[in-house]
Amino acid sequence: MELISPSFDSQANTYDQRVGLPEEICRQIAQAVSSLVVEIFPGTSLQPDDLIVEIGAGTGMISQWLVELPARYIGFDLSAKMLAVCRSRLCSTKNWTLVEADGNEQWPVANASARIIFSSRAIHHLAIDHVVNELLRVKRPDGAALILGRIQRQKHSVREQIRKQMQQQIKHHGLCGRQGEQNQRQLMALCCQRGGQEIEPVVVSQWKFTSTPQECIDNWRKKPGLAGINLPEKQKQLILDDLQIWAKSTFGRLDQQLESEEAYILQGINLSPMHK
Repeated sequence: MELISPSFDSQANTYDQRVGLPEEICRQIAQAVSSLVVEIFPGTSLQPDDLIVEIGAGTGMISQWLVELPARYIGFDLSAKMLAVCRSRLCSTKNWTLVEADGNEQWPVANASARIIFSSRAIHHLAIDHVVNELLRVKRPDGAALILGRIQRQKHSVREQIRKQMQQQIKHHGLCGRQGEQNQRQLMALCCQRGGQEIEPVVVSQWKFTSTPQECIDNWRKKPGLAGINLPEKQKQLILDDLQIWAKSTFGRLDQQLESEEAYILQGINLSPMHK
């Protein structure tokens, strides 16, 4: 698996409109990351010589606020076009570096240098064992933390119900899609097995969201692949056609506006105690 599929190049100019978060929430995420440093390492705070590493910087929705924190910043991503959008957002006077790199190879980060390793909705694209090995390599021995961000949806929300059914359809076709939340739990569990200590989850923001079943399905029709895997276009459309039939049977009307609540959650691991 790759950190960011090359197909994300084609989404660079539309990614924010499709799955982006409001600017205020992105700013709050960066502030919450900074606050977690104080909570994880009592009596300290981010310093100018600290290093924040972002895995999957993407278009820079959160990066633009991370670089405002009193620390150095390195962000990397496999998609050059996503990074070009990110670069346009970052203030040139700040101490930051963007690198085009595959997260399943050695990260562009020096040994024992990172105070915070952050990733938002991207870590599931990586091989878990490789992530743990790289965390052990880049973490500062005097204190480091892995902080992961994700969107949490209510189980009964239209998005979540359709997503789960899509996973079932994919399995029916003999395929196995990537499941971000499950992969994140596995990564955190492996870190804890290696001596890390789990950080209490932080709810950064909550909001109401209104969507129709048709909008959810149409959104997947526009993006390459399904559930993080590439598959023939004909097979993809067949899965989505079956999904649309299921959605009509389940929700009645495909154009029905359904409201639910979503939240952005930060979870993480105190890496300081980890051993090889």
